[in-house]
Amino acid sequence: MEYENLLRDWLLGLIAALLAAIALSTTPAGEAYLGVLEPLVVVLALVTFLAFVLITGAFLVYTASFRD
Repeated sequence: MEYENLLRDWLLGLIAALLAAIALSTTPAGEAYLGVLEPLVVVLALVTFLAFVLITGAFLVYTASFRD
């Protein structure tokens, strides 16, 4: 298995989980579920943000390595 696909799928899964939490928060019945899942949603948001920052930083370092 390629690590690129694994990383991409993991990040897409995190984003999908956050979008599901947003969708749950828009319905009255979803508020009850979201109350239980709120700590998990906060952790998912933090991990997604940190992963985005790390990947962006790695990309910038990678592209800077091609400067003359």
